Amino acid sequence: MKEETVFYMAQLKRFGFGVQALIVLASHTELLTSVEMAELIHCEPTALRKILSQLVDGGIIEVKQGRAGGYQLAKRPGLITLREVYQTVHEEEPAWDRMLDTTGNHHFGQKVNESFKKIMTDISDQVYFVLGNYTIADLVD
Repeated sequence: MKEETVFYMAQLKRFGFGVQALIVLASHTELLTSVEMAELIHCEPTALRKILSQLVDGGIIEVKQGRAGGYQLAKRPGLITLREVYQTVHEEEPAWDRMLDTTGNHHFGQKVNESFKKIMTDISDQVYFVLGNYTIADLVD
């Protein structure tokens, strides 16, 4: 498997675990530790802490330090779209741009390159549109 494929799959896993962590937080009123959440969603606590850190940096969740500390949502679940989560945990865009590697620096390649760029933009727009239609509240039982 190519390195960028593995990287993109890891980003999708972070997105999946991040959404699950937010669902868990939305379902609990008390603060939860990363270990408690990791047990519930069957994720490695160290990996989850990286995701939680990104969600804190994105203003989606808050962390309270100390003995009685833990994580909680920074805003209501109905205000957290999956698009916001996706954009927060993704470090770069999906590997659609690998299509550009197939075009050359000749007339035909440059023409196809422009078409591919438009297609990639349309794909990203559709992904963002769909994810923007769902919130964490939609996923909570």
